[in-house]
Amino acid sequence: MALPKLNGNPKYEMTIPSMQKTVRFRPYLVKEEKVLLMAFESQDTTQAMKAIIDTIEVCVDDKINTKELTTFDVEYMFTKLRSKSVGERSRLNMKCTNCDTPNEFEVNLEELEVVMDKPSEKIELQEDVHVEMGYPSADVLMNMKEGLSQTEQIIELIVYSVKNIMTEDENINANDVPKKELRDFIDSMTGDQFKKVSEFVATIPTLTKEIEFDCKECGTHNEHTLSGFTDFF
Repeated sequence: MALPKLNGNPKYEMTIPSMQKTVRFRPYLVKEEKVLLMAFESQDTTQAMKAIIDTIEVCVDDKINTKELTTFDVEYMFTKLRSKSVGERSRLNMKCTNCDTPNEFEVNLEELEVVMDKPSEKIELQEDVHVEMGYPSADVLMNMKEGLSQTEQIIELIVYSVKNIMTEDENINANDVPKKELRDFIDSMTGDQFKKVSEFVATIPTLTKEIEFDCKECGTHNEHTLSGFTDFF
């Protein structure tokens, strides 16, 4: 005798922030949640991110290339999945800035959004040379070499954020240029030019929410900014 099928996999919709593409998805199941929990318990950020992306891939009905998803796509999509799979509210413990007492705070995950100010940007390096920037994928960040200094990490982000290099005579697709040549190109920039492109990667969108509470122990008014999906769970 066959066992009954449970739940019937209800379907929901969400819009991928960087692509503005609407996709249908189902909640994740116990078998998928177990993989997520094991990844989170490992405290390995890369392993956790891979588990999240794998979960997105199996739960989204529409065909998407997960290697093209940005970090904020992954954050937003997982938050939507988690909301429909476990519950719309997440309970957090926030420490008071004055006495360090943990205060319980509840966040409505359905209210979280990614603010997209500039999906791409054309930056003038000099009068006859411009670069067009775009956000790097989460896959790029996951596979970034370990042990890089902060400056090296910024350079790597810029390398994968440059989409086109434009001169008076041609438009060069960065995908057609070896990464070593792109690094050499960045190394040849002046301080002012480097500042322009590094400011772009410093403003990559993320899930954020401003919260306020009065400490239950000392009464101090606290203001915090939650940023990135790890802050919400």
